[in-house]
Amino acid sequence: MNVSIQLKKAVILASGYGNRMRKTTCFPSKPMTLIDERPLISYIIDLLIAGGIEKIYVVYHSVTADVLKLLDYCDMYAEYLEFIEEDIQKGTLLTFSRVKEILTPPFLMAFEDVIAQKGDFVNMLNLGRQYISTAADLVIQTVTAPSILSEQAFLTENGRIFEYRKNGIADNGYGNQERKYGGMVYLWLSNPFPIMDKYIINQNYKFSSFLEKYILEHVVFEMPISDMWDVDTPEAALLTEELLKKRGR
Repeated sequence: MNVSIQLKKAVILASGYGNRMRKTTCFPSKPMTLIDERPLISYIIDLLIAGGIEKIYVVYHSVTADVLKLLDYCDMYAEYLEFIEEDIQKGTLLTFSRVKEILTPPFLMAFEDVIAQKGDFVNMLNLGRQYISTAADLVIQTVTAPSILSEQAFLTENGRIFEYRKNGIADNGYGNQERKYGGMVYLWLSNPFPIMDKYIINQNYKFSSFLEKYILEHVVFEMPISDMWDVDTPEAALLTEELLKKRGR
């Protein structure tokens, strides 16, 4: 790794409606839903800080405007957080583009609903840092078998990611390639925004569509972590609370 290039900045995408999580249109929003008496988004914030990130940009929408209360929840967050309001909620790709004038690679992108063990997360980021100044364009977090299962999103072989499908990859036999879960933390080592702009101009705001093609055309590696999952539903929130309590979190 080139020691002159450091990983210090991250963006958290927190502007979605979170319809699967929310029972009403009233606050709290999904990012501020309490999980074991803590706002859900605080878990990924604390993980990023533990991983050495010094500035975190939180992109929010009016439906998630209560994330501004994070500064009341934890005084320390004022040192790390900067909030960017999204005026039009059309999709993840547009949300991500809000930081294109602020962030240059390498930087992290994460979603607001990530749960992981702190030590594992830091080790994962350290692995990702090893790809800085290599031929890699992107490094993506992957999990073989998370505590709370989600879509089987990636095909990997010897650390290289060859394919991504948002709705999962069926078990049809892929030789030495492994099916992995995840894709909630991304380390961008090349600039994705010019390519994203082409999608947005064509009114395609789906991050999944962009990522499927990006992986096919770029050098993408994985930074595996033993356990990580996202919290998308009230049922997942309850199960997460049970797991965290068992682990003494």
